[in-house]
Amino acid sequence: MAALQGSLPLRINNQEKMTSVSEKIISLLNRPKKSFKTEIGQWLAKHDPIIAVLDDDPTGCQTIHDIPVFTEWSDQSIDSIFREGLRTFYMLTNSRSMQPETANEVGYTIGRRLREASKKYGRKLIVISRSDSTLRGHYPNEVNALANGLGKPDATHILIPAFFEGGRYTLNDIHYLDNNGEWMPAAESPFAKDSSFGFTSSNLRDWIVEKSDGEVKLENIGSFPLKNLEAEGPDYVSSVLKEDTFSHYVANAVSYEDLEAVALGCLKSDRDILFRTAASFINAIANIPLAPLLRGSDLISSGTGGLVIVGSYVPKTTEQLTVLMEETGYEFHQIDVEKIFDSNGRSSVIQDAATAVDKALQADRTMVLYTSRVVVKGTNKSESLDIVNSVSETLVELVQNISVRPKFILSKGGITSSDIATKALNVKRAKIKGQILEGVPVWELGTESRFPHMPYIVFPGNVGDRHALCKVLNKMQPQ
Repeated sequence: MAALQGSLPLRINNQEKMTSVSEKIISLLNRPKKSFKTEIGQWLAKHDPIIAVLDDDPTGCQTIHDIPVFTEWSDQSIDSIFREGLRTFYMLTNSRSMQPETANEVGYTIGRRLREASKKYGRKLIVISRSDSTLRGHYPNEVNALANGLGKPDATHILIPAFFEGGRYTLNDIHYLDNNGEWMPAAESPFAKDSSFGFTSSNLRDWIVEKSDGEVKLENIGSFPLKNLEAEGPDYVSSVLKEDTFSHYVANAVSYEDLEAVALGCLKSDRDILFRTAASFINAIANIPLAPLLRGSDLISSGTGGLVIVGSYVPKTTEQLTVLMEETGYEFHQIDVEKIFDSNGRSSVIQDAATAVDKALQADRTMVLYTSRVVVKGTNKSESLDIVNSVSETLVELVQNISVRPKFILSKGGITSSDIATKALNVKRAKIKGQILEGVPVWELGTESRFPHMPYIVFPGNVGDRHALCKVLNKMQPQ
């Protein structure tokens, strides 16, 4: 876990705050810490819950391993999941690509079906709405809809966006991001300017007020300070949840031990809770240990060449793509985004790209398909989201048109990765093998998919340093 072992950045945007924030986090990381893994394991063994992680894009499995992910939520599918006796599973909703009304409908439907299955099989249910560690996504509306579907409209929301592998920490209720060695409050990052999910608050209590358009009042939002987690651990969290009446809480965290304290305290409180978290919290509450990084030789089974699809447009992805283009061992093909909004232009873009991909794969080369880097925005958030989905649909049709099986596919960006998996590769179930780089998960596709057992690398747009894409692809080349 490199972000916690010696590679902690030492700068933040505001020079005057640099010393205090950096030294404070380093001090907290170096303090004596108590793990609660054993106690969490004992609680899970005694109560035998099923932990359902609803993932709003496919990047949320970026810290776990040997867990199944499902891409559809019919009554039959959910019933079969409970029959199988799983402890933890992921369900990819891809709700971040949806308009709010559709995301709400999906949340309510899944919540209702989970409630019915939980009652039928007598399994206690723990539900986590996994979303972005850089605070992009539908909140609080889809969590409210999920709560209604579960029959728990008054469930307490607990917000935990810490994601250590990606350099995301929450301190004094402020969420910080590591951006190429610079510490910055989340609202000062490029992600806060997202055309669909932008925000202005780095303090998570203020962020909840902002995202709820003021419906959630600041006086109804509590938090779990690090000093209390350090001094009293889970007992502090459970006592607060038993005694206080806040509707929402923010969890501060700079280490897995902090997350374990929050998780065990929540489990012991017996309060109706819905978690809105980033990836790291799932390890804590499901008692899943971190695993060594995967090697390319662990993954590849058959096929020729590799296919890389870069749909993400965030600055971090563009920087990684720029570095990759300095390498000589890959083929590159640009998808002109402006052309895809013309029906004739779109058709030729798809055909030309599919032909180029097949040619590269037949020659056992790796093809890097990437969308043009100029961001096309709509006049409002809804229209901007429609544009993002139109680009993703083009990439889906392109992959549907290739005829050669690759050794692997790497998809960059959440919406892109989800659409490629479900619509182009027909994935219904996959196994999360682990991570090939910190925060970069690898799926093994199911037998029902277009390319059974092929490794599918889900590379988040907001993860890694400028060389991260190169590092992953180097791992996937023959040694």
